[in-house]
Amino acid sequence: MFKSISLFSRKKSTRPFKEFYSEWISTLKNTLLPNLRHSISSLSALLSTHMQLIHAHFQLYYETLDSASQYDVAQLLYPLDFRTPIEIPFLWIGDLHPYLFTNLLRSFTQSIADDSKSADEFEFYDEVDEELAVRIEQIECGMRLMVPALAARFRNAQSVLIDKIGENWGNVGGELEIGEAMGAQMEELASVFMDANRLRRNVLAEIMAATDIYKGALFFESLSQFLIGFWDRKLLAEFKGSKNMYQLLNL
Repeated sequence: MFKSISLFSRKKSTRPFKEFYSEWISTLKNTLLPNLRHSISSLSALLSTHMQLIHAHFQLYYETLDSASQYDVAQLLYPLDFRTPIEIPFLWIGDLHPYLFTNLLRSFTQSIADDSKSADEFEFYDEVDEELAVRIEQIECGMRLMVPALAARFRNAQSVLIDKIGENWGNVGGELEIGEAMGAQMEELASVFMDANRLRRNVLAEIMAATDIYKGALFFESLSQFLIGFWDRKLLAEFKGSKNMYQLLNL
């Protein structure tokens, strides 16, 4: 019925996002993260530079996601072809949930405080952590407004799409109306997707502003390792052989 209608793609992409993502992960794993870790362990003067390079790498990632959404947002929202099975449960409107960023920041910050040895060190880190905790709460306060609003827009776009298809399925001339409805709702889904990415980028920028160079570097080290872990071959093999994979795919 729909052979002559491109329901999901409005333009022809010159490069599949899957190819970009594979190269992006490889650069993060083999170049940027090792350089950052070396700078952290040696307290190198290049620490700030290496942290900024990883931040720029993430900015490039979200810019490329936005661009790809103009070609085929459906494959980005339901990315079974380029995401690993372990990665899927952490996705929200096509990518990592922004709360993951603040949770990672809070987690390793607590670790630093727990590892403090002397009373003076503990008092210093306790004071700094209180300031950072306030900033994290402020960041999450903004997310508590944005996340439900974006989720509601996403659900509404899906609902309208389903209703339009149901109304016109099998009707004479319905093919054209379904195609028009699909096009309009794909526009809205792409808009929601890009707004969600804007929120993710903003949260990363706010974390950069809220932390000093050392803690900012530790945050990007944690986030990078988290993403790279999705591609661990041993973990993937164990996951694919377990019942968890089938439970997730059948949700």
